[in-house]
Amino acid sequence: MKKNFTLKNGFGKNSMFKSLIVATLFSFLFFMGCYEWKTIIQPDYATVNSYFDVFLSAHDDGNPDNDWTNPDLHDYGLFGVMLPDSWTVRDSIPFTIICTNPEYNNSGILLWSADRSQTLEDSIPSPNGYYWWGAATSAEASLIYFDSLYLEPRIYTGSVPGNYFLRYSIGDIDYWERNPADDVSDPIPITLIDNTGIDEFLSSSNITLYPNPASEYLNIDVNIYRNELIVCEIYDITGKMIYNQEITSKSTRINITDLSQGIYFVNLRNGESEKSHKILVK
Repeated sequence: MKKNFTLKNGFGKNSMFKSLIVATLFSFLFFMGCYEWKTIIQPDYATVNSYFDVFLSAHDDGNPDNDWTNPDLHDYGLFGVMLPDSWTVRDSIPFTIICTNPEYNNSGILLWSADRSQTLEDSIPSPNGYYWWGAATSAEASLIYFDSLYLEPRIYTGSVPGNYFLRYSIGDIDYWERNPADDVSDPIPITLIDNTGIDEFLSSSNITLYPNPASEYLNIDVNIYRNELIVCEIYDITGKMIYNQEITSKSTRINITDLSQGIYFVNLRNGESEKSHKILVK
C-alpha cells in the first residue's frame, strides 16, 4: 500500500505508516523556478545498520511560459537530505535529465559538499538529533527543453531502533542562496527496527523475482512456502496500483505485457509483514 503526501495532508496523520510512502509535492521549484517535485518513494521501515534506496523525480511544472529554450542555459544543481545523526548517504549520486528533445538528454553525479550542507543547515536549521547532508552536481547540468529529472540516493541507517523522519530538498545553487526554504519536502516518517523484526518468510533470501529487467512475464518464486497467503501488488512510479493478485503457491508467473516501459514496485504482503521490490519493464 502507498501513502500520498501533499502540502494539504500535513505531517500529523495517523495513517502515515504504509508499505511505501509516495510524496507528491506540487509547490517545489527545481533549478530556476519552473520545476516541481512529483514523486518521493521511501520505505516506511528499515532495519538497523542497513541501507535502502529512495526514488525521486522532478518534472516540468506544465507552464509553457516557464519552458527553457536558451541554448546557453546550464546550471549547478543542489540536493539535500535531512537525516538522523549517524545516518548517511552514499556519495556520487547519479542523476538523469530527460528533455522534450532527446538530443539534449544528459546525466551526471551529485557529490557531497561541506559548503552546501552548511548552507542548508544555516537556512533551514535541523532539529536536535538531525543534520543536513548536502550535495551539488559535479559539473554544469544542461536544462534545455527540460522535461523530468530522476535520481535514486542510497541511505545508510544507524544502529538505534525508533521512529524517525527524512526531508528532501532540491534546487539550484544560486536559487538556494537566495531562497532555500522553498524547496524542502514535508517530513516523511520511517521506522527503524531490529533485524529480528523482519519476517523471514518475505526476506530476499526466501523470495526471488526474475527476470529483472522483464518484458513479458515476471516470475515470483517462494523458496520455502508455508501455505500462507501472500498478496502481490504492483505500483507505478506515481504510486498508482496497477495490478493485484494473491500468491498461493511456490511459483507464480505474472503477465506484464500490458505494462508500459519504466520502473515499477512490487509489494508483497503476508499479514502485517511487507516487502517491496523494484523492477524495470522494458
